[in-house]
Amino acid sequence: MRIEAASISFSYGKRRILDDISFSADSGSMTALLGRNGSGKTTLLRILLGFLQPGKGQVSIDGTSILRMKERERAQRIAYIPQATVPVYPYRALDAVLMGRSPALSLFERPGADDERKAARALERLGIGHLGNRTVDTLSGGERQLVMIARALAQEAGILLLDEPTSSLDYSNQLLVMETLTALRDDGYTILFSTHSPEQALMDSTAVIILSGGKAAFHGSAEELMDGRILSDLYSRQLFITRVDTGKSGRIVCIPE
Repeated sequence: MRIEAASISFSYGKRRILDDISFSADSGSMTALLGRNGSGKTTLLRILLGFLQPGKGQVSIDGTSILRMKERERAQRIAYIPQATVPVYPYRALDAVLMGRSPALSLFERPGADDERKAARALERLGIGHLGNRTVDTLSGGERQLVMIARALAQEAGILLLDEPTSSLDYSNQLLVMETLTALRDDGYTILFSTHSPEQALMDSTAVIILSGGKAAFHGSAEELMDGRILSDLYSRQLFITRVDTGKSGRIVCIPE
């Protein structure tokens, strides 16, 4: 499934947040959005979801503008996973995932046995089927994020958008979530995520977009960022970027000099 942003511009009042942003992402890709605080990463994700309407430009999915889609139709194509949060209500994990079936149901229709099977399969796919009867408030941060990803899978949307999915997680759970996203990418999902971690963007993404001054200051592969100059300019710090052989696969690390 392909999502495309064409010449997107957006302002809050007189403050221009995004200026002529264009890119596309296809099935089997994972695109990282990097940028300093206030660079417009979350705003761009909200535009891609149809929550905000750009002042200029359009977003399309498989060639169809999202503005021509009803809300339910958009939800059947694109799913959103928010930042890790502490749950307010103690839903069972299975019930939280079952909420992802809402776009497939009519207004007052209750989830049926088939919906429950799809929710259970989504949990199993991520290796957390055993958590189905646990309430989400008893889960670790990483487990809760996997439940939210499972909810997106139960939604049966081909595009997954994530806003800083590891921002409040410990290192082990960060790795767990990113490994899960990489596996979903390899299964053919289209994934876009925002992050403050250059290493996540460099290690796990097929493409990186850097937002700075409202513009897409960079759009390319992680390999093109290896010399460190672009990221050093972004963060106003001299950065050393190198590839480390871990035995199984190479890892890219970003170290301030």
